[in-house]
Formats: sequence, C-alpha cells, structure tokens
Amino acid sequence: MSESEIRTRFAPSPTGYLHVGGARTALFNWLYARKNNGEFILRIEDTDRARSTPEAIQAILNGLRWLGLDWDEGPEVGGAYGPYFQTQRLELYNQYLNELLDKKAAYAKDGAVYFKSTDPDGHIEDFVIRRSDGMPVYNYAVVIDDALMRITHIIRGDDHLSNTPRQVMIYKALNFAVPKIVHVPMILGGDGQRLSKRHGATSVEEYAKQGILPEAMVNYLARLGWSYKDQEFFTRADLLDKFSLNKVGKAAAIFDNKKLAWLNAEHIKKAPPSRLKDFLPPEYLQHPKIDKILALSQSRLKTTEHIVKSCAYFIEPDVDIPAELQSEADSIKEYRSALAERLKNIDWQIPSIEQAVRGFAAEQNLDAAKIIMPLRIILTGSNVSPGIFEVLELLGQDLTVRRLNK
Repeated sequence: MSESEIRTRFAPSPTGYLHVGGARTALFNWLYARKNNGEFILRIEDTDRARSTPEAIQAILNGLRWLGLDWDEGPEVGGAYGPYFQTQRLELYNQYLNELLDKKAAYAKDGAVYFKSTDPDGHIEDFVIRRSDGMPVYNYAVVIDDALMRITHIIRGDDHLSNTPRQVMIYKALNFAVPKIVHVPMILGGDGQRLSKRHGATSVEEYAKQGILPEAMVNYLARLGWSYKDQEFFTRADLLDKFSLNKVGKAAAIFDNKKLAWLNAEHIKKAPPSRLKDFLPPEYLQHPKIDKILALSQSRLKTTEHIVKSCAYFIEPDVDIPAELQSEADSIKEYRSALAERLKNIDWQIPSIEQAVRGFAAEQNLDAAKIIMPLRIILTGSNVSPGIFEVLELLGQDLTVRRLNK
C-alpha cells in the first residue's frame, strides 16, 4: 500500500445480529474508503468467547452483503494483514504486550496486565490491557489491530469517546502512528433513548424480512447523522459523490421507521423494472404481460412483499378473498353471472370495459361504485388496487369472466 492510501475498517463483535447502528458505522467507513479510492477492511472482534458464535459471524457477513458493503480484506476474502479474527491474533497481542512490559509502560498485577497511564491531568488511572484469563482487553487489542492493519481513519460511534485517550496512550507507547479518529452521533429511538429492541426491529436482517430494499436502508442509514443540503433521496452513486465526514453532525440521530418506510416506497417507485423482477418467483417472470403488470402497480408499492402481491392476482389462477371482505364481495352475488356475460363478448380495451361495467350498473339502478368495489375484491382479493378498468384490461377477458363465474 502507498503511504497516502486511506484504509478504514469495521470491527464488529459477533454476539448477535448486525444492528442498524453497526450497519451505519460500516456504511460511513465504506463510503469514505470508496469515495477516496481507499480500502475497507472487515475485522471480527471475537475475544468474548462466551458470547461470540459462528451464527452471529455469518449474520454480520450476510447483513453487510445485503447492504452491498463489500470489503477488500477480511473474512472469506483474506488479505496481507490478517488474520482478521482477534482470537487468531493472540500471539501478536502477547508480542507487543511484552514490549510494553520491557519498556515499563505496563506491569503485571493479580494475574492481569495493567497499562501505566500517562494522563498528565491524572484523570485516567492505570487500566487493564490483558485479563487474568490471558485474553486482551478491547482498548489494547484494537490498537494493535488497527496499527498492524495500517488503518488510517477510524470512524465509530461517539459511545467510544471515552476509549480514545486510553488508546492514544497505547499508540504512543508503542511508537505507532495515531490514525485519524472520527466519532459519529449515536442513533436513538423516538423516545430519545438508545435504540434497542423495545423500539421494534433493530437488525438489518429484520428489516429485510419486512420488505425493505437494501438501497432504501443504505439511503436511510446515510442520513442518520449526515446530510447534504435538503436532499433526502440518494442512490448509491449519489452517496459516493456527495458523502463527506465534514457534513456529519454532532447531535444524536433519531431512527424513524415512518421515514424509512417512505424512502423504501420512493426507491421502489424509482427502481427499474429489472430490479423489481429480482423479487418475483421464476414462473411470474414468464408471464407475457409482466412488464405491464409491474408498471401498473409500481407507484403504489411500499415493500418488496407488495411487489409479489401486486403481481399475484394477475398470474395465479385463483384469488383468495379475506373473510372480512367476503360480505362486500357477496353484495353483487346475484349480478355476477350477468356481468360476466356482458363482459364476455366486448372489445377488451379500457374504454369499452368501463362503458360495459358502468352501463351494467345503470341497468340495475345501482351506483357504479356498488359494482366496482365488490368487483375489485372478486378479481384481486383486495379492496385496494390500481384503477379497476386498467386491472381488468391486464387481467384479460377469459380470467375476468372465469372469476366472476366461479
């Protein structure tokens, strides 16, 4: 690597899922590295053996991949400065621990090893850097890792502010260059408390299951603590172009699920059809009208689950009517066969379909709405859909008539 190359890192502890706070930290590091033609390193801090699990490691890797945050070095990729798991680096920690002991910068006590504080004000007392069980403490291991992995910029949550002076002491004691350290604001729930499970979903995996697009999640996470003028909607290319650490604020960011849902709908609305097709089963993709079906529904979709649902009633042979809508569907029971007969032989274009339905309602002395809503439920299984006459045209004459006669 060149002397000027920027290297950032994300170093999670694999004790659970990829939390949105960790995901935001990873994103900021990834954006800064990519924007500056640098490298993004993934390191797993698994020294808490009692809580670290292979499943959690995999969940973190999957979460980062779902977000599209690829790493240049780390697990499953390798690199020149590995290993990338702290439990595989114990010899390195012991090597530099011995150097600190030889320099009298650290000392043993009660089976543990303490670093001698160099705080001129005396506010920071001597602190443990290796526990009595032989495992290095976070503040020590992270310095060795970042120094040996040539990390130039550390971007992390401001809950690490209190760790920084201790880490800087260790850097200087070992004659390591101190990286540039940037602290970003915490993410809070709507009640102003630190984001936790009581606020609802907190992992990217949960949001993926709820139908959030990774593009929307990346957009939203970037806006938690960072801003660019009044812009809310960002593509990945926008973020790479506009992201700057100088625009990261100091105030805590509030996680707003409603704003995320709005952004998700916006990303779906503006997505190319090929992206929406990623969420459809293979048999749906074979439908000759699939592009028209997606185009009709796209502006109304809120989640990836809605993408499938919006296509299903056009493609599946039958629809299920929810129990709570059955009575409304039955309100035109006596007219269904006659309406089917009326529709069976008309020119299947929107104007003639609309004329036939409205004309039929008038002949029965019914307001058109009394026919249209039950018809929507019978044909789609829902009381919400795009315009009913556009739906009928795409549904096709044969399927429309068959469902009415069912």
